[in-house]
Amino acid sequence: MGLDIVLFDEEKVGIGLIEIPNSLHDAIFTGTSNWSSCMYLRKVKDYYKTNVRFNKYELSCFVEDLKQIRIFINSFHHPLLDQLIQALSDVSIKAIHIAGD
Repeated sequence: MGLDIVLFDEEKVGIGLIEIPNSLHDAIFTGTSNWSSCMYLRKVKDYYKTNVRFNKYELSCFVEDLKQIRIFINSFHHPLLDQLIQALSDVSIKAIHIAGD
């Protein structure tokens, strides 16, 4: 299982659930240290201890980190990453909660 991301609207009501697949997490964090300069990516590195909430501003920073890391991961993972970025960029999402196992 990957990291679960609960999506919230402006009323703090859960409006969806998506996942960072384990394979994408590994592609970002294994075999490279490029993620270490991305402040919001660093918060989800530890697969088992991740339990973070991002408000709208932090979410936009997280999405920017994901966009920046794209050039450093194998292109095989680009479709998954692009889907994640697109989902998190939805204007109705005002906050997220990311949790590991």
